[in-house]
Amino acid sequence: MSITQFNATYVQEEDRVMFRFNTSASQEYRLWFTRLVVRDLLRLIDQGSVQVLAREHPVEQAKAIAEFKQQAKAANPQFTTFVPATQFPLGADPVLVHGMRLTVQPEHTALELLIPKGQVLAMRLTEDMLGQVRLLLQTIEQRAQWGLTTPAEPHALAGDTPVPAVKLGPEPEADAAGTPPKKLLH
Repeated sequence: MSITQFNATYVQEEDRVMFRFNTSASQEYRLWFTRLVVRDLLRLIDQGSVQVLAREHPVEQAKAIAEFKQQAKAANPQFTTFVPATQFPLGADPVLVHGMRLTVQPEHTALELLIPKGQVLAMRLTEDMLGQVRLLLQTIEQRAQWGLTTPAEPHALAGDTPVPAVKLGPEPEADAAGTPPKKLLH
């Protein structure tokens, strides 16, 4: 299955993003991304992009190259009209994503989305596709006015070690001093 298009729409009534992608086999997958999923997915894509480039460049250079490539995409976005597919393997209604994992492999990056009933939807993405998804989600996040940012965190880069998966759940409360807790990555 080859991915041919991505689409994202902010649905204000749900306060979620409906993320869709279709394949060369005329299959369309519809997913709900919550605010936390978008935030964490942006973070993972940022880390994954650097990890891909760090194979050929020192880490600091890889960070700069990844940011430059993303700025170039943002300066000249290539948005097109989404062409709906005819088959819906997960059904016509969007499925809520509960978590994700991004694994950088030699020939592609694997994005695994955790959906209900313990199922995992796996997508193979090229470096360019990662940048496209990042730009699409950043654009939608800005339209939704969520105020999310991709935190500048150190990037763990060790061979083909997967970028940590993010398990979503209720946010822990701030401590007595008002300091927000750190999000645990699994």
